[in-house]
Amino acid sequence: MRIPRQLLYSALASSLAIASVVLPARAQPPTPKTPGEPPRIKIIVPSPQQPGAVGSCKEQIKTRFADDPNGSRANYELGWCHLNSKKLDAAAAAFQKSIQLIPEWIKKREDEDSSHLPELSEKQAEELRRNASPSLARFSLGWTYHQAGRYDEAVAVYQQIKSDYPAAEEARYQTAMVHLIRGNREAALEQVAKMGERFERRLDVESKLLIPDLISPDESVSNGAPIIQKTDSIHPTILYREKAKYTEGARQAKMQGTVELQAIFRSDGVIVIQRVTRYLPYGLTLTTVEAASKIKFKPAMKDGAPVSVKGPLEFSFNLY
Repeated sequence: MRIPRQLLYSALASSLAIASVVLPARAQPPTPKTPGEPPRIKIIVPSPQQPGAVGSCKEQIKTRFADDPNGSRANYELGWCHLNSKKLDAAAAAFQKSIQLIPEWIKKREDEDSSHLPELSEKQAEELRRNASPSLARFSLGWTYHQAGRYDEAVAVYQQIKSDYPAAEEARYQTAMVHLIRGNREAALEQVAKMGERFERRLDVESKLLIPDLISPDESVSNGAPIIQKTDSIHPTILYREKAKYTEGARQAKMQGTVELQAIFRSDGVIVIQRVTRYLPYGLTLTTVEAASKIKFKPAMKDGAPVSVKGPLEFSFNLY
């Protein structure tokens, strides 16, 4: 099914004001935390990065993959650890090594019809387990280039993913997003038109929160009151929040990381999701926006009166 071009042009038009999902605050009992159940919402105030966090990636991988710390899967996970730490060059190197280490028979097997493939031997099954998925590793490398602004390289890697796995579908979607970022709307429309209609809403929401020309300024989403930066002493009180849901594609990719949103907590009890400042693929950004839009809160107070504040919201996705 082709997505109506008129709808997509509406989503991508630079004159379009962001259709942020807003909900009035309503006093409700805080939702209890359930131990060990990811992901969680975290209201944060920006702070300097803790030293040592990035350097621990290799140690984490050595601990988790003690039986094969230099193998394909270990390098795949190392790449994501570096990527989540914003060490893009290190992430790209790890993903490249992960791809190089995958045996050719596994790469060929993933592109074939699994219903016609012979049953794996015990040795092959073990080898398959110890290696990263070729399509997931390639997508992750493309995604790293994407985040680094190396768009030509990102698209080139995305186009190498030929299987019907979620990574291939996500690669097509992210290719459209690259076209949008570069201002090539025709190419983006052409790319998305090849995909199913379930990507329609995702493109509509994510493009307006990610593409600079489509992000609304404070004035357009304010209720007429000044908006100040959230601090430790001036911040909203969260009364109700929901977990963001994992998507099936994210589960298959074993996706971990953090989505960060820029939100405005208005003095009239309305939350406005203004932009995405840290993005995850496989639909996790969309589910984060959906969860964040349901937050109920008590407005921040200053000098005895409610005020509108803006600040980041973090939703973390952890599998381990």
